Amino acid sequence: MEKKNEKASRLDACGWNSFKPDLFFEDKGRKHRDVGNDILCIIQKYSRGDRVLELCSGGGKLLIHLARSGLHVTGIDLSKDMLEICRENIKKEDRPVQDRIMIHQDDICTLALKKTFDFIILEDDGFMYLLTREDQLACLQRVHAHLSEDGLFFLSFATPQKELSSSGGYEYDESSQIKTQVCTWTIINKDGDQQIVKQGIERRKMTYPDELESLLAISELSPVQRWGDLRMNPFTDPLTQEYNYLIKKII
Repeated sequence: MEKKNEKASRLDACGWNSFKPDLFFEDKGRKHRDVGNDILCIIQKYSRGDRVLELCSGGGKLLIHLARSGLHVTGIDLSKDMLEICRENIKKEDRPVQDRIMIHQDDICTLALKKTFDFIILEDDGFMYLLTREDQLACLQRVHAHLSEDGLFFLSFATPQKELSSSGGYEYDESSQIKTQVCTWTIINKDGDQQIVKQGIERRKMTYPDELESLLAISELSPVQRWGDLRMNPFTDPLTQEYNYLIKKII
C-alpha cells in the first residue's frame, strides 16, 4: 500500500479533513471572532519591524487586517481548501493590500522559507493541533529558524483547564493528553434561523506551562510575557483565560 501523504495525514490526525471548510467559516462563533485590532496593538507595541509571519493563517482574516495597516505579511497553512478561500478573500482587497500579502501551502513543522520575520503569530489554538511532543518541538524549532535576531513570537492557545471544562461530550486520553470531540457548528441561515450541524471530529493536545516552557528552552526560545487574553491583561485564572505568550530567541 502506498504511504499516505504526510501533509494529508497531519490534517487527518487532528480532524481538519473531516468537515467542510464552509462550516468553519459559517459557524456563529467563528464568524464574529475578530482579533485583528488586539494583535495589531501587540505588534505595534513590541515589534521593531513590519515583516509578519502567521502560521495556520486559514481564510486570511488576520492577514488582511494586518496588511491593511501597512504590514508586510506572509501566511502559511497546510490546508489547500483554506488557502483557496484565503486567495478569494485577498482578491477582494485593494491592490496595495494584496501586494503586502503572500501565502504558501506548507507544514509548520518543516517550514523552510529561507528568510526571517520580525513577528511570528500562531494563535487560535493552532498549536493544539500538533498532537505529539515531537511535532510541537519541530514547530518551535521552525519558529526559531524564521525569527529575526530581535524578532518576537506570539503564541496563543486554550489552557487545559478551560478546554476540559467546556460543555459537550468528549473523550480524553490522559496518557497522550489528547481531547477528541465531535464538531458541533451553529449556523445562522439567511432567514435568521439557527441550525445545529454535527459534522467531523476535532483532536486537540493539552499542554501545561511547564511542558511548554521546557519545549521553548530546548528550541532556544524564551517567554518574555504571559497574558490571560489578547488585550494583555494578567494571567490569573486558567479556567476562564487562555495562554498568550510573547516569546523571543535566546541569543
